[in-house]
Amino acid sequence: MATKSMLETSPTYELSSSLKDTSVDPELQRLLEKTWSERHDAGVGFRYQLNIERERVADGRFGFLILLNRQRLTERRQPYAFLLDAPFDASRFNFTRIDPAEIQVELLCPLPVTVLINNSPVTVYHSLVVPDRQGSHSQLLTPEGIRVPFELLLRLPDRRYRIGYNSPGAQASVNHLHLHLLRIDTDLYVQRTELVAIRGIPHLYRLPDDVPALGYCFVVREPTRELERVCSELQKLIDTLLDRKMAHNLFWTWTHLHEGVEIRAFVFPRSQQCVNKVACSFNAAFLELCGFVSVGEVADYERLTEDTIMQALRDAQGDVYGALGDLYPTETAGPGRDQLQNGL
Repeated sequence: MATKSMLETSPTYELSSSLKDTSVDPELQRLLEKTWSERHDAGVGFRYQLNIERERVADGRFGFLILLNRQRLTERRQPYAFLLDAPFDASRFNFTRIDPAEIQVELLCPLPVTVLINNSPVTVYHSLVVPDRQGSHSQLLTPEGIRVPFELLLRLPDRRYRIGYNSPGAQASVNHLHLHLLRIDTDLYVQRTELVAIRGIPHLYRLPDDVPALGYCFVVREPTRELERVCSELQKLIDTLLDRKMAHNLFWTWTHLHEGVEIRAFVFPRSQQCVNKVACSFNAAFLELCGFVSVGEVADYERLTEDTIMQALRDAQGDVYGALGDLYPTETAGPGRDQLQNGL
């Protein structure tokens, strides 16, 4: 078994900076899974051994997956309060202060990106992706932070990997730029839901009014041709939300887990900020908005329904389309609607 001293030297791994060759990289996935498993199995860095005690799918149209993980509620690092405009504060916890054994790998792509274990994991291989860890960035997405999730999903052979982000005021718990990489073994409603086209902005769609969460989605089908444009438009949308002081959650996923058809990058704005992620059983963050609900109390696990989850998500987001409808008009029903083959 690996010891802490053996794990304190993290490997480096260089990713190609070119998307001309978008073939997958099995060695990258092997390295990420190996370094995570070594630390988890040795009990190094983790606050607990991942143990999903129970799981079920809520009755209803959207198939919310509900899991019981009591240790995440009781053992995780306590979050602290900050809002969108909070600057990076070196006196508070940040990812330059972590134990070196928590570092899985340093990626060179070409900006340095550090992959850390999430020491309070929700799923297997739950890691933190920290662009430019020594750069002291607050938890606001940079251009590199927007692009890295696409780069990783394109290279990981296993399509079950997803990446998520919580902004300040939208359940982020550490004010140091980071995203979450995790493997989710089941389909989520956002992968198959119908999308409504936005006029004048290629690749941008809106979620329909009758799904659990409100927001926008960028679709990438041909990365070599489309990724630069999508990243630029995604940055503009984030800048708009910041100008309007709207917190936001993001989620990157493949639509199909067995074949790479397209990547969807979701943006879930919030009309009002919450101060921080309270250490409670249920929080409306990027996972919950997408249909994956991890709770820390048996009572919540047993009583949550599709209706109660949807109401909590709508309460957290508020009137998103009312706040942004002037900027993103949709196409009319019919030809302007993009109905996936396996849609709801």
